[in-house]
Amino acid sequence: YCFRRGKTPRRPAPKKPSNNQKDPVGVYCRVRPLGAEDNECCIEVISNTTIQLHAPEGLRANRNGEFKETQYSFKRVFGIKTSQMELFEDVAKPLVDDLIHSKNGLLFTYGVTGSGKTFTMTGSPGQGGLLPRSLDMIFNSIGPYQAKRFVFKTDDKNGMDVQTQVDALLERQKRENQPAVVPKTPSRQRVDPEFADMITPAEACRVDEVDEDSSYSVFVSYIEIYNNYIYDLLEEVPFDPIKPKWNGGGTPQRLPNQEFIPPQSKILREDQNHNMYVSGCTEVEVKSTEEAFEVFWRGQKKRRIANTQLNRESSRSHSVFIIKLAQAPLDADGDNILQVIHLCCGKHGAFP
Repeated sequence: YCFRRGKTPRRPAPKKPSNNQKDPVGVYCRVRPLGAEDNECCIEVISNTTIQLHAPEGLRANRNGEFKETQYSFKRVFGIKTSQMELFEDVAKPLVDDLIHSKNGLLFTYGVTGSGKTFTMTGSPGQGGLLPRSLDMIFNSIGPYQAKRFVFKTDDKNGMDVQTQVDALLERQKRENQPAVVPKTPSRQRVDPEFADMITPAEACRVDEVDEDSSYSVFVSYIEIYNNYIYDLLEEVPFDPIKPKWNGGGTPQRLPNQEFIPPQSKILREDQNHNMYVSGCTEVEVKSTEEAFEVFWRGQKKRRIANTQLNRESSRSHSVFIIKLAQAPLDADGDNILQVIHLCCGKHGAFP
């Protein structure tokens, strides 16, 4: 027998994504207007996708005595005159549309202190940010099709169970009879912005195509990460879970023969579908944009305590507001078939 060594077949060239496919990650740049304390602008918008950085006066010349300028490209560049509504239309609205149509999403802002992350994500009265506009769009879209409270019930493994109407009614009665645990609030009181002051009715939007043969429910959670530790900002306990304490009581002042008890952190786990989740994190079912926004500000108050009383060795922090949409299409018998989708809104700060 005679054997002939054949040539190794070439590997097929990787398929190029078609033009109609969405990029998995989109990076946008928003240029903040100069403040009163700013003396010089180092950013120039070249086009709607490119910016150019100029070195400040005194640092412009490199070793060759030439001016050093650098250009960076993004999916879209938003100038100083971009409104909150225009930014939402291009950046967040497609993610909310995907969420309603059963696709997970992640939206987060990144920048140095004072770069406008909070204004972009949260906004201010009359200029609502990406988060309140996303919540408003979700509830405007699913409002008529929401399930009653406690029909959907979270489990401890990043999943969801569907209860019967009778079990949901018993759960509501049980919760109403439980004494409310009022968490401690900061000594310095502040007035939380009302959602009605953030967005005008003319700016409201919704998803046009919503499955009318399904029922929906929204759950939110709010976590913050310091030094690789995860803290639940919505946990309702008699003491503050983020505030350091000693084993003799809730005061941060150390007494004799007492050991330091670190803040209570949560554990990051992987579910059966290989999705990461925070085990034991509080998930609050909300039925309106106003209720969801109120829960968000409740977590913000805890976050202010953490910023002043946690001993952070790292100079980086990350907070994530998670919106979980549970969808249950109805079968021929009118029962629910469960499906869970997530939209995470985060803010990542980098401090020089």
